Amino acid sequence: MTYLHEYKSLGNLVQVEYTFSTVTDRIKVVDMWIDGKEHKINWMSHEGRDALMARLEDDFTNRICGTTDEELYMSEVDLDRDVPGNSLLSMGV
Repeated sequence: MTYLHEYKSLGNLVQVEYTFSTVTDRIKVVDMWIDGKEHKINWMSHEGRDALMARLEDDFTNRICGTTDEELYMSEVDLDRDVPGNSLLSMGV
């Protein structure tokens, strides 16, 4: 199974198709396009590759864990509702 990660960089649309290899236990880039033109990861600087791989690892983790960037910063905890009360205290013990 492959995943598509899209983002903007310097005003350009970057699309990266990637997969997770169970053999090497790493993410592998299948194809990459910048504004619809084919691009290769080996054309990137080492720093650029490291940043892309970190971005893809975060994207993969979010997909597997069922989270999104918005969910990482949002919390809908209602302390009165979501924190269980001590049943012994509520019984007057």
